[in-house]
Amino acid sequence: MFASETTINQIKIIFNMNTLEIPTLQQTNTFAKNNKSNLYHEVSKETLASLFSFCNQHQASDSQRLIATLLMNATNKRFHTGDVHQHIYLKNDEVPQIQLFNILIEKFPFVKYSQFITNNAIIETMGNASEVTIIDIGVGQGTQMLHVIESAKTLPHLKKLHIIGIEPFADALQIAEVQINACKENVSFEIQFTGLNAFAEEVDFSVFENTKHLIVNASLALHHIQSASNRNEVIKSIRQLNPKAFILIEPNVNHFEKDFSKRFMNCYHHYYNIFKVIDRLDISAKDKTGLKLFFGREIEDVIGKEEKDRFEKHELAITWIDRLKNNGFTLNNTILKSPVASEAGVDIAYHKEGFLGFTNETETVLAVMYAQ
Repeated sequence: MFASETTINQIKIIFNMNTLEIPTLQQTNTFAKNNKSNLYHEVSKETLASLFSFCNQHQASDSQRLIATLLMNATNKRFHTGDVHQHIYLKNDEVPQIQLFNILIEKFPFVKYSQFITNNAIIETMGNASEVTIIDIGVGQGTQMLHVIESAKTLPHLKKLHIIGIEPFADALQIAEVQINACKENVSFEIQFTGLNAFAEEVDFSVFENTKHLIVNASLALHHIQSASNRNEVIKSIRQLNPKAFILIEPNVNHFEKDFSKRFMNCYHHYYNIFKVIDRLDISAKDKTGLKLFFGREIEDVIGKEEKDRFEKHELAITWIDRLKNNGFTLNNTILKSPVASEAGVDIAYHKEGFLGFTNETETVLAVMYAQ
């Protein structure tokens, strides 16, 4: 049976699509609960397709419509297994992944400045040591470590830098190894790279005990550990290594939440603030849409999958800080220095809870933590 036009209008009102205002917590929560109970049982596929089409119009300049589309698409997948409206990922709107990563690193303030800040903190922690070991959890293709190596050229006492890259994706790890080893001829110190093709919770950190001048870096990596107990065990294992520093970059949002409606609410406000920052970037409309769809895949993971299949289980910074403190770490954010007061509307400031926060308006999207 076809749903009435009234039903479509009600959904539009919930998302305030005509005013571009963020829905209230009550409105967003109500929408999620309705989806969970009976909304999608009452609305036909044809009506949903029509509504998605409405949201897709002018999506490049209208973040409200796009995020509404992504959230509804993910919700539809969650309650209608496999039934996803893939037309929001039209090929002519896609931007090559390498281009998106370059934009994230060079233009997106959350990534650009969080890594700049942590890289400077790593260099400062290396200090006058002649030999340094960095365990990089989630090394990816080695991009961050390449910047660290470049900055380490200014350290006159450094004789050897050993990078231990932990990465579950073998292709990325192989690229990291090639790129890091290619730096050997351009530095005055020895570079050694050891790659571990594994998830962090699979690594036996005890083999690194008694490593001198050890720094552990985890950039947007630890939230991929699926259980709270495994997260605690990894942090406990790292603490037993007595590192000079343990540096974390993590999204500041509770997507570990199992209750769907609460998680939906958290997801909406988190990514809508990210989208608003993307809107302010000095990049093309196509690149802006490409970045939003890049994050749209995270939204699909947070909202569109069964609990056992979810991967992006972010947590609030205060939860990570509690784990760090409970395992004997102390927070020291005086070493985390921001090069800018704000950019693209993002304010970077120290929070009394013990982290450096990246905030858009009232939503603190990202946290950087420096533990000793």
